[in-house]
Amino acid sequence: MTTNNTPLWQRDDAPYNQKSFFRACLDCWRDAIAKDNFKVVVILTYAIFALTLWKYIPAAPKFADPQTGVNLLAQNFGSGATVVVPMDGSLVHSVSVVDFLWNARKIWAAFLIMGVIPALIVKFVFHEKLSDYGVTFGVKSYTIRSFVTFAPVLLVVTILGSGDRGYYNVYPYNPMAPISHGFMIAHSLMYLLLYYTAWEFMFRGFIQLGLADRLGAVPALLVQVVASTMLHYGHPAGETFGCIAGGVLWGFLVFRTRSLVSGIGQHALMGIVLDWALTIQAL
Repeated sequence: MTTNNTPLWQRDDAPYNQKSFFRACLDCWRDAIAKDNFKVVVILTYAIFALTLWKYIPAAPKFADPQTGVNLLAQNFGSGATVVVPMDGSLVHSVSVVDFLWNARKIWAAFLIMGVIPALIVKFVFHEKLSDYGVTFGVKSYTIRSFVTFAPVLLVVTILGSGDRGYYNVYPYNPMAPISHGFMIAHSLMYLLLYYTAWEFMFRGFIQLGLADRLGAVPALLVQVVASTMLHYGHPAGETFGCIAGGVLWGFLVFRTRSLVSGIGQHALMGIVLDWALTIQAL
């Protein structure tokens, strides 16, 4: 015996329980592409496959040994020396720009998978404006004020946490970046303009703002927090749990400022400072 209070999937009159498996699958597909569900289904389906793909793109060699903290520049890039001091420029002559860019493949891939393709979906599948997904300066006073308020706190947190050698299992994404100051600056700019801009657009823009009208503000925010946190599995525990707080903070700021700018700036500041700190600390 079922009542109207019984969850739909448990009810005897549930549409998928009254039909053959084939008809139920066909109706499920029709439900997915229905006008009311189409946008949500596209966003979540793309997120599932795109984020899984990015997670499994092979990372470049580790910059430093997470056990000892000793940098592996000489070992990774073929120097005759047993030790290479980070950012002394001694290996610049032995690597090319192509090598540098190839080792930044996680950054380039993020730009394409989390930035370019979702933006194309917004423009040519949903026929909507990118500004509706946070690609705007939004409420300028809130945007500037939120960055100035939170950036110093996040900077201190990053510096204090950078002593965890577990970060060397993941960062820097481009192990060639610490070879010279020039490479490190180029890496920092790529991090800001390509990686973090795309990351924030994917999670706080495409997923959160894309789902908010249909799911509601808080559920949409929590969906992107779940997705972004899961992508940090395998990272140091402090970063993974910190990702939960960061996802909530930057998700709230998107609603408050109507822009991704503040979150991009804060998130990029943390990532860039962490990479510089890890480089300086490497023996």
